[in-house]
Amino acid sequence: MKIERIDVLPLRLPLKAVATLSRGVSRTIEEGKQLVLVRMTADDGTVGWGEAGPSRRWSAETVHSCATSIRHVLAPVLVGRDPFDIAGLHAAMNGELAPGLDPGQPIAKAALDLAAHDLVCKKLGINLQTWLGAKAADRITLSWLVSAPGLQELERSVEQGLAEGYTAFKVKVGHAPQEDIARVRRVIELTPGCVVWPDANQGYTLDQALRAARGFEALGVELFEQPIPMSEFYGMKKLLSATSMNIALDEAAMGLPLVIDLIRRDAVEGLVVKVNKTGGIFYARQLCDLARNAGFKLIGSGLMDAPIGFAASVHLFAAYGIEFPCDLNGPQHIKEDYLAEPLPMDGRQALVPQRPGLGVMMDEKKIAAMALAL
Repeated sequence: MKIERIDVLPLRLPLKAVATLSRGVSRTIEEGKQLVLVRMTADDGTVGWGEAGPSRRWSAETVHSCATSIRHVLAPVLVGRDPFDIAGLHAAMNGELAPGLDPGQPIAKAALDLAAHDLVCKKLGINLQTWLGAKAADRITLSWLVSAPGLQELERSVEQGLAEGYTAFKVKVGHAPQEDIARVRRVIELTPGCVVWPDANQGYTLDQALRAARGFEALGVELFEQPIPMSEFYGMKKLLSATSMNIALDEAAMGLPLVIDLIRRDAVEGLVVKVNKTGGIFYARQLCDLARNAGFKLIGSGLMDAPIGFAASVHLFAAYGIEFPCDLNGPQHIKEDYLAEPLPMDGRQALVPQRPGLGVMMDEKKIAAMALAL
């Protein structure tokens, strides 16, 4: 079996809400959710789907860089190769776009990784979770993202999340520590019995992070995501020694080399795994194995994923039995998608799709209607 053709299909999905990070909105309503679909076809006609959905204020990749890299650099070296040799596919891609502390344009590579996994699992007639060889759970719990800039907007966002049945709330912080502490306190007051945690997306200096950590810990918060820049290795270690909270690394957990170095420095005890930021399932499962074997807290997240990335994440996170609520907030923000049938849900829990592959049913007419010229 060989990969015969790889089609690159940029899309724009309409949004119903935006997410605001410490650097600003991840994307505007007008921009929509811009992504690159990949359709990988084998010589026997089997088709696998993948997607790259970058967020330019979260990482250095854009929809333009993903489309160009996939179309002109990555896809050409995969045509003619065996899709079952996932490691070989990544070796070929890494030969064209070199990895460093991260896999080297990981979001672009993730699109092809997901398409290959979808293709081989369809060929075998199994779903991705079965391919992963672990069925710790058949579902994951989703969280609601609170990223409203003002207090009134924050309260309305929380009320909406509660009305929609969410029991976990992730709060975007990374501005003034005292204001952020007040914001998190208000979310906790509005959501009794729910899980609440802050995420700074590298927005604090070390001094600010230490002050924020003391305030969050006093509120009973147990988890604090990526308080300081990913390059601040000393600061990460100092934060761990200054608080009993779990300081979870997100942007700093983009690849195995960096995570291993942080382990050697005693600067990590929690990892946030995103399928797209690591280069796909191939590397994401290695990070999950590393976290489990090292005894770290393992957290599942995404980048406002559309259904393909969302489904892949559900398979992986359920396979590893991640119990902490997962920040897969695509359903909260994306107004319309490209599916012929919705992915299975049970309230605010995402169920593992049981169809072969990733379990997504694509609607070609919707894809054509949402095409983005790049």
